Amino acid sequence: MVKYIAGFKLTQLLISLLGSMYVLFVYKTSTINLKNRKNIDRLFKKNESFIYAFWHDQLLFCPLTWQSEFEIKVLISKHRDGDIIARLISKLGFKSIRGSTHKSGKTKNKGGLTSARQMIKSLKNGISIGISPDGPKGPRHKVSDGILSISRLSNSSILPVGIGFKKKWVLNTWDKFIIPKPFNQITIIWGEAIPAIKDEKSINQTKNKLEVKMENLTKRANKNN
Repeated sequence: MVKYIAGFKLTQLLISLLGSMYVLFVYKTSTINLKNRKNIDRLFKKNESFIYAFWHDQLLFCPLTWQSEFEIKVLISKHRDGDIIARLISKLGFKSIRGSTHKSGKTKNKGGLTSARQMIKSLKNGISIGISPDGPKGPRHKVSDGILSISRLSNSSILPVGIGFKKKWVLNTWDKFIIPKPFNQITIIWGEAIPAIKDEKSINQTKNKLEVKMENLTKRANKNN
């Protein structure tokens, strides 16, 4: 019944509007701790686009970690809940690309091939791309090959970020999606950038490296609170 109601565009507009207002309220009423900001500032100073990697459960708050005038587009799934998220982040000032990085080379993958082309084109035109490498269906906190293929084909580095919340609700979804509470303590930690993937042989090694980095950043961010 909930999914049926959420399918109406008017309902999606209302939810996204209230959601964006809520996210901003959380941000304004919370203490935000920024750690290792030099890692993202270093890329901004180079004036180069890159892939911004965050876990899917942190998607709701992640756009607000992008404190820059440089443009970024966030990859959002084509699922019904993705419609709401895409509308929500648009009200926060962010554009989206609809699709998935999973099996991006197969045309049957809900726009995976089209979205991959859009991401590569954007990155080559100086627009960064935000990707949750475990989305849209998981497994949770497991990096897919797609993000690494995008890095190789666009010659773009990957910058991981972890977000921790002292107070939060955790939904009963595959990713344990996080809704942070107001009047919170929120920590954002940027990791060191991983250079662009040069060949397919290094994909598995880099995938494990990125996965470990993202998990450690998330643990540190939560421990800091």
